[in-house]
Amino acid sequence: MKNVIIGTAGHVDHGKTQLIKALSGIDTDRLSEEKKRGITIELGFAHIDNDAGYNIGVIDVPGHEKFIKNMLAGIGGIDFVLFVVAADEGIMPQTKEHFEILQALGINDGIITITKKDMVDEEWLGMLVEDVKEYFKGSFLEGKPLIAVSSKTGENIGVLKEEIIKKCDRESKRHEEPELFRLPIDRVFSMQGFGTVVTGTLVDGVLKLNDEMNIYPDDIPVKVRGVQTYGNDTDEAFAGQRTAVNLSGIKKENVTRGSVLAASGAVTVTNMLDVEMSVFKSSDRQILNNSRVHFYTGSTEVIAKVIIMDRDVMVSGDKASVQLRLEEPVAVRRGDKFIVRFYSPVITVGGGRVLDANPEKHKRNRDDVLADFRVLAAGDIEDIIHLKAGKWKYYKEHELGHELGLTAAEIKQAVQSLDDKGKVIILADGSIVSEEKLKILEDTVSKIIEEYHSQNPMVDGIPKRELLSRIKEYQHIEDDKLGQAIISKFLDSGMLEDKEKTISLAGFKVEFSNEQLALMDEIKKMYDKAGVETIKNEYIYEFVGDKNIASAIQTELASQGEIFKLDASYYIDTNAWDVAVAAGRELGTEKPEGFTLAEYRDKLEISRKFASVLLSALDKYGITVFNGECRKAIK
Repeated sequence: MKNVIIGTAGHVDHGKTQLIKALSGIDTDRLSEEKKRGITIELGFAHIDNDAGYNIGVIDVPGHEKFIKNMLAGIGGIDFVLFVVAADEGIMPQTKEHFEILQALGINDGIITITKKDMVDEEWLGMLVEDVKEYFKGSFLEGKPLIAVSSKTGENIGVLKEEIIKKCDRESKRHEEPELFRLPIDRVFSMQGFGTVVTGTLVDGVLKLNDEMNIYPDDIPVKVRGVQTYGNDTDEAFAGQRTAVNLSGIKKENVTRGSVLAASGAVTVTNMLDVEMSVFKSSDRQILNNSRVHFYTGSTEVIAKVIIMDRDVMVSGDKASVQLRLEEPVAVRRGDKFIVRFYSPVITVGGGRVLDANPEKHKRNRDDVLADFRVLAAGDIEDIIHLKAGKWKYYKEHELGHELGLTAAEIKQAVQSLDDKGKVIILADGSIVSEEKLKILEDTVSKIIEEYHSQNPMVDGIPKRELLSRIKEYQHIEDDKLGQAIISKFLDSGMLEDKEKTISLAGFKVEFSNEQLALMDEIKKMYDKAGVETIKNEYIYEFVGDKNIASAIQTELASQGEIFKLDASYYIDTNAWDVAVAAGRELGTEKPEGFTLAEYRDKLEISRKFASVLLSALDKYGITVFNGECRKAIK
């Protein structure tokens, strides 16, 4: 069954509530003060019964200027609007304000409803209709149905209802995937025997009984113990429905109007937003750079500082790229609409949409920043992913999908397309980077190792832990897996060379002086003379007088095949190693049940110390295996 949400808009006392009562039979003025004053203060809710198979919810929003923020809490989740103009008064101040708010929130369909038809004559009504058409000319309401009704007599209420049904036939654009579920909370209360109950318009996704969700921005885990839509118990609720949710795991005082009930990761909690913002044409207020405003999105209200990217002031009719720095965290998603009101006096001055819910802090009047805003505003999802993959944060696929409000399938398809085009690269840990960012990483890693080679010319490469640490420092990352994934990428590309404990630039070799080459020849002779009674590294270090040079010489001799590395403390002449291996194999043949250290010692006629070193190396390289008492040769 299709779910549709209709919102009312219009000046105070123009008959919105009575119109809803005439359509639905429900009086949405539920507060005693509303009854007494005859105006709607809080959001009212109703549903329109029909035979067409639709769930039609109606949000009756306040019209009085003082209750604009309550109006904003309801209007953002609607599919289309019943824009109400009273026949006896016509276009009034809140008529204009509500209309500009609707445009700022991206509402693009509606029905113009002239109420109180019974209070004016036909001539007056005819003139009013022309005035109303003229006012809405050039807007989303131009050419939309215009119906004059009387809630008192019922005249044309049936006609209006038929037109509403026609509007419901249009394709819904709501996300219905459970992973994108979110419900901005506009009311919270406790019921005896039930506990905490929240209500709101289910903006995206599906909610089911016993689902585990989170309350944002505080990220409090909760469980759904009961669901109602339009006053009826149900096992699940869908996008577009007015929904009440009974929650376990949270107290009423820990939830406020403005909180968001959402699937884990379905919203971004942030103190900063990149937005496209406009100042209403009717506004006589200027918004200065660094000025404070009241920011409204969904049911949330916070104070924000306005940082205008390309100018010092915004005036009537201006549209600009803006970074909003919020005084409290909010839970939002890219594409969310918002309204801003002047800080003091509190009057509505503009609105816009969220382009990036997790931006970097920008400097003003920079061409590169403004170019990024243009990409975000254009809305091509692959271009946006490419842009985000080139910035400071390293995203995994699911993280980027959550931030951009995409399903798992949508983000996977977009990333794969970019990967196929060579515009992004997926690192071993799953992080997505743009080709431009990869080049920056390449330059960074290359610079780190070049500096190390320059400072340590006799060392075959930078120690792996040191390289990892420096990359993390340069890139401001904390995750070892990400750092290792960056290194792996450049090892795979051939830019780097793995030298067991160190990493060098490909092709790097230690350059030896004539004096060092002479030392190398002497050390080669020392290992040859020692034979199977090999030499401990510390003796070589003392002989050379510089550990780095000595290690470099050993590495070079090993690469030439002159000596063989037994372990961290010993090298051995290669021919002597062949003798040691042969002795182990011969003993293995002679004693298939196993041979002892003493027998190996006697075979080579060496001390127990050297025999132990050699046998450990034989075990290490899989030539023998030790069972705790004796060794067997592996065939």
